[in-house]
Amino acid sequence: MNATIENENNIDIDDYFLLAIRNWNDQTEDYTAIGDSATSIKYFDNYVDAEFAFQNGAVSVFPELKGKDIKLDLIHVRYGINRLVLSRIVF
Repeated sequence: MNATIENENNIDIDDYFLLAIRNWNDQTEDYTAIGDSATSIKYFDNYVDAEFAFQNGAVSVFPELKGKDIKLDLIHVRYGINRLVLSRIVF
C-alpha cells in the first residue's frame, strides 16, 4: 500500500508531478525553491493533466494570479527526487 500526499487525494508520494507557481520578480535569485512560502503548489498524479495546466498558464489552477507576471515550473517527483520537466515565465 502506497502513502499519499496529505490534502491531495490519490497522489502516490513515490511518483507524482507538481506545478509550482510564484510571482515573477527579476531581482529574486533562486526561482527553484519550491519550499518557499511565496510558491503555490498543485499536485498531479499524471503527466497529461500537469502538462495541460502548465501549457494553459495555470490560470485554472491558480485564478488569483491571472494577469500577473508569474514563474511556472513543472516538476516530476519520483522517490523523493525532483526533476524539472518544464519551466517558463508568463508575462
